[in-house]
Amino acid sequence: MNPFPDDPAREAAELLALVSTGPDRFRADPRPSGLLRLYGGQIVAQALAALRATVPEDKQAHALHLFYQQPGLIDRPLDFAVARDSDGRSFARRRVSVTQDGAPIAHAMASFQTPEPGGLHQDAMPAVPGPETLPPLSALFAAQAASLPARHRPFWCRPQLIDWRPVEPFPFGPIAPLPARRHFWLRARVPVAPEEFVHQALLAYASDTHIIQGGLRPLGIAWADDHLQTSSLDHTIWFHQPARIDDWLLYVLDCPAASQSRVLGSGAIYRRDGALVATVMQQGLARVLDSPREGKI
Repeated sequence: MNPFPDDPAREAAELLALVSTGPDRFRADPRPSGLLRLYGGQIVAQALAALRATVPEDKQAHALHLFYQQPGLIDRPLDFAVARDSDGRSFARRRVSVTQDGAPIAHAMASFQTPEPGGLHQDAMPAVPGPETLPPLSALFAAQAASLPARHRPFWCRPQLIDWRPVEPFPFGPIAPLPARRHFWLRARVPVAPEEFVHQALLAYASDTHIIQGGLRPLGIAWADDHLQTSSLDHTIWFHQPARIDDWLLYVLDCPAASQSRVLGSGAIYRRDGALVATVMQQGLARVLDSPREGKI
């Protein structure tokens, strides 16, 4: 039986289907991803869903900061314990601890706000070709599957919830040093429920993909290099304006700095009408090892 059924609608629903296990306590069942450890975007999205479940319905997330503590196991449920730090008329603040079998996996803080009017300013969206003119990343990976290291194939060649369209050519082999900035169009492959918090959680899920890879380009390191050890260290997302994850969004990725075997990725996410809807920052490990990592997490 295929552990990754081509059913993005079910995947989106199951991703956010947390079960209450007590007051402000939630559990998420294991989810196959094709990785040997949990995909970081899953932890971010489910942490945000757990936090949102304890907040009044008139408030929406505007910021989430998450630190990863150790790799998650793919065959064990995640438990979320939420602490209610404050509830004001405009803002509510929460913390969550994420564990597996009592062992810490991640912890996060988030702030929620009642929408209100105010001044508007943002950086302009870059002018790039539209998504309809670009090939799906899934088709590019299917064509290159045989050349990928075995540990990368299950994740990248499985049916994906998100349709990614790279604007720049996507590198599969060795690379020379290149500018960090890249652009991807993205959207969910199926219609998504209308509630704004669902779109925020799925956008947080998608935002973990590709953001660290851009930081490797100025270093001339290929993302699929089998001597490369990568791991997300922390993840931050700020929500500026509403957006639908099932409409095309432009993800503009850059890398302000790399040092100490760490890269800092930044991302700006725009609607097609040019509105900046979210800003993302992530720091990740990028360590080049002496021996290959085939079969290792």
